[in-house]
Amino acid sequence: MARYRKARSYGRRIGGGVKSFLPPILSGVADSYLDPMLPIDGVGATAVGMFMHNETMKNLGLYKVGFSIGNIIPLPGRTSTGGGGF
Repeated sequence: MARYRKARSYGRRIGGGVKSFLPPILSGVADSYLDPMLPIDGVGATAVGMFMHNETMKNLGLYKVGFSIGNIIPLPGRTSTGGGGF
């Protein structure tokens, strides 16, 4: 019985490491799919972060959204920041 518990806990630790790779990969896939269709970048990463309860992906996506909105808003005397492709 003790071997079963030990093997089971080891398997859960291994799976937890692989599971942590999923949100960044899905965020990248979602952004690469949605960014050409939308004028604002980072929507895919924000959505994946919210649905998978991953604060890091959500915050990175929101940073990209804010950066894109900042590039869209024309401000007097501001030069291009080089991002967003607008």
